Amino acid sequence: MVILGYLAIAFKIWMFIDALRRRVSPLWYLVLAFPAGDFIYFFAVKARDYNVRPGPPPGQDPKPDLGELERAVELSPSFHNRARLAWALLDAEQYARAQEVFDSCLVSHAGDREALFGRGICLLEQERHAEAVEALAEIVDRSLSYHDYGAALALVEALFCDGRPEEGLELLEAVVRNSLRLEHMLTLARYQLRDDRPDGARRSLERAIADFESQPDYVRRRQGAIATEARRMLRGLDAAEGGDEPKA
Repeated sequence: MVILGYLAIAFKIWMFIDALRRRVSPLWYLVLAFPAGDFIYFFAVKARDYNVRPGPPPGQDPKPDLGELERAVELSPSFHNRARLAWALLDAEQYARAQEVFDSCLVSHAGDREALFGRGICLLEQERHAEAVEALAEIVDRSLSYHDYGAALALVEALFCDGRPEEGLELLEAVVRNSLRLEHMLTLARYQLRDDRPDGARRSLERAIADFESQPDYVRRRQGAIATEARRMLRGLDAAEGGDEPKA
């Protein structure tokens, strides 16, 4: 059962990275914070990759045709056309090609945050973690909340994958201080568990629950699922400390 718990965490992180790559609506990040939000996201969005669900995911336009985008770049290699092609290639999981196009965008528009963000996600997907850290850090240094904190959270994952969990946790703590969002407190707790810091995870979860309970009723109704997930994780920690195996 312990293994199932870790698999559940890994699945949620996988869905979150997929959401970042697709640049979905910010509402999907809130859904992913729910107890079963990762499964909702999988069947509503990710399953399209396996031809399980026809049509575009909620909040997105139909995927542009790569051939048409490539022809548009040939006819007019503007930054806009190249950026559209790069994101379409990323969405098609052609990460190396997408990165090349993002690189060309940065040649003509050095420091463009959208191009840096896309390049960072491509590098992360290619497991070039140190380079992903460099690209994403340039964005986060300029704006911690860029893309609804998406760049910062992608940088956290890159730092963890690059063997720098201390820096990743410091960044997540900064995100929590800046956003004061319950879902970010839960994300911090998950990464603390990933780095084998159950005491820190417990403090993060207890803070999330306390913050939730101090909110007015209308806020608690909106964030009830997040608080439920925090309590579930806290029960899992209690069970682990008591010698019982936590349920996934």
